[in-house]
Amino acid sequence: MNGLQRQRGEDPNPTGSFPVPTPPMWTILSNPIKKFTSSLSFKLSFYAGFIMFLAVVAFAYHTILTQEKSLLDEKIRASIKDTEIIKAAVWNGMMSKDRQVIREIVAAVGKEGGFREINIYDHRGALHYTSRSGQSEDIGSVATSSTNPLLANLDSNASLRYRFIDGGNILNVVNPLNNSAGCATAECHADPSLEKVLGALEVNLPLQDLRKKISDSRRNTLFFAIALFLVVSSILGLLVIFGVLPPIKRLQRNARNMAKGHYAPAVANYGSDEIADLARAFDDMSREVNSRTTKLDQSRRFYKDLFHAVPCYLNIVDPDYRIVQANRAFTDEFGDYTGSYCYQVFKGQDTPCLNCQVKKTFADGLSHRGEQVWTSEGGTRKAHVVVHTSPILDEDGKVSQVLEMSVDITRLKNLQAQLEKKEQEFKTLFENVPCYLSVVDKSYRIAFFNKRFVQDFGDCWGRHCYKAYKGRETKCSNCPVEATFADGSTHSSEELWHLNGSDRHIILQTAPILDERGEVVAVMEMFNDITELRLLQDELSTLGETIAGMSHDVKNILSGLEGGVYVVDSGLRQGREERVRQGWEMVKRNVEKVSDLVKDILYASKEREPEYQECDPGEILSEVFDLYQGKARDYGIELARDFEPRMGSGLLDPKGIHSAVSNLIANAISACRSSGKPNPRHIILHGSRIDTRLVIRVSDDGAGMSQEVRDNLFRKFYSTKGAKGTGLGLVVTRKIVEEHEGTITVESTQGEGATFIIDIPLMRPEKKTA
Repeated sequence: MNGLQRQRGEDPNPTGSFPVPTPPMWTILSNPIKKFTSSLSFKLSFYAGFIMFLAVVAFAYHTILTQEKSLLDEKIRASIKDTEIIKAAVWNGMMSKDRQVIREIVAAVGKEGGFREINIYDHRGALHYTSRSGQSEDIGSVATSSTNPLLANLDSNASLRYRFIDGGNILNVVNPLNNSAGCATAECHADPSLEKVLGALEVNLPLQDLRKKISDSRRNTLFFAIALFLVVSSILGLLVIFGVLPPIKRLQRNARNMAKGHYAPAVANYGSDEIADLARAFDDMSREVNSRTTKLDQSRRFYKDLFHAVPCYLNIVDPDYRIVQANRAFTDEFGDYTGSYCYQVFKGQDTPCLNCQVKKTFADGLSHRGEQVWTSEGGTRKAHVVVHTSPILDEDGKVSQVLEMSVDITRLKNLQAQLEKKEQEFKTLFENVPCYLSVVDKSYRIAFFNKRFVQDFGDCWGRHCYKAYKGRETKCSNCPVEATFADGSTHSSEELWHLNGSDRHIILQTAPILDERGEVVAVMEMFNDITELRLLQDELSTLGETIAGMSHDVKNILSGLEGGVYVVDSGLRQGREERVRQGWEMVKRNVEKVSDLVKDILYASKEREPEYQECDPGEILSEVFDLYQGKARDYGIELARDFEPRMGSGLLDPKGIHSAVSNLIANAISACRSSGKPNPRHIILHGSRIDTRLVIRVSDDGAGMSQEVRDNLFRKFYSTKGAKGTGLGLVVTRKIVEEHEGTITVESTQGEGATFIIDIPLMRPEKKTA
């Protein structure tokens, strides 16, 4: 076109633009060549022909190698045979002692039979005969292993040997000449019979003609293979062009149409070969692809609807933390924030969150879960959400986006806070309830307990309840816990436990703890210590008996008073002074009894502080001893003293100590009187000062006490004297001793007497001096 314009005188560049440069000739030629060499027909014909070419070359090469080896082996066998013939001729010459004959044989054979050279060496390697003309000066020269390694070790190795020299064009064969018995005795041969080898026959045979034949065979084979390659490739190319390419091009057109979505397979007759099967398979695939595409579109619409209809927040975030897409629940709650940074929308921050699940998923490609607090714009509303992230992968398997699914758990958090508050209230109630609470599992091990329980029983977690409560090694026979596990009902019982060295009365009630299936998994035990209540009940019972006895005593005292008043009145009427004095003494004695009784009751029932004075304990004991010595003597009892009248001063309540010791002496006199033992009976009042403590002992050899009496001895209104006692004497004594912050103990065996021991400090306690 440009050429036509130039001939007509037109401007070749009317627009003023630069002309398009003409591409080089090589580029113009290379494009169709490249297109042809990359076509299927070229590849099939070329590769098939090339494979055929390689197969022919490989077969021919193998055949030539086999033929070459066979020819060489045949040549070696012929040369060995010839050497044997030559060796026989030489042998005869040696036996006839004719050296000239041997030279003629070597020269004649060397010129004929295709031999290049024949040499004969002795066992030392010295040359004796050769077929080389004009080389007589070499006769007598010694061949070494370096010049011919086949001549080495002839004396020790008598085997035939050969090699290829001169680039494989000459076959060198060495055949040893062995020493036989006939030769060793010959007159011409000086070698002894011990020599095994006399020498060696060396033969060189030319191989140039054989090598040339093999080379020609290789060249002819290569030319044949190349010609076969060209013929086969051409035939295959034509077959591919006319038989394979048309249906393949049809498949290409159908594939392009299918990619555009315009191909609808129709029933057609493709033939019965493999390409026809491929076309039918392609049509089947097209129908399947169309079907799957339809289903995929339906699934896409379904999942899109599902994405927007799911009742939780869904959004897709890109690597820059921008929201790419969000579902309807998210946009309804937070608005349309497509393109915004997620950390700005959810947290109102300018930088990504420190513990960001989206960031973790982009980093490791795994799903992550966590709880977050989202703040709405302006901070008016806070939402507690559980965030679950999942990776969205591209075609290379890399994380391109992250799906963030969030569930609002604000209401659940509020309920959880309320539950924790109620749980704390329940725990506080459980811990501070004023009774023992424990939880026992099915193996009867204590799994939980409250503070009150720990105070008296200690930390018993994991211990068996029967061991912790009663010191038993086996389960109780009538166990309310076992009954609750069996029937799921509450049970109660009153039991006697051994706690802190003493027996305690316990009221126990059990209740089942159920799991979600309604099965009993544990039992809660609630129990109270009613020991004091039982003691109070016993004391009330004893009080009733004591009041009845005291009523009888009061009645007797009143009768005595009435009798005394009567005697006084009758003495006054009769003017008999001695009768008045007798009646007055009766009144005084009964008034004193009433006074002592009332004082003991008041002392036992009222809290008081000791009236400390600086005094000598020996004086107090002496007063008590003098007070009761005469009375004891009247009953046939010897009251002995075992203390110093002067022990040194100390701080005591003299009246209280006097009363306490008096009660012990009075009880000892009563015990001796009721023992039934013959007189004399003995009471010893002992007193000693040990450092800053006063120890008083009152010992008697009276009736003694049983264990039961000793256990109840210091209880109020408990008396061993029946109606004659008030049961307050020892109670008052113990109260006085405890007010002095001392102790009183008893040692007794029934029938052998008793010893009461008082141990009190002589110095006033610090809290008393404050």
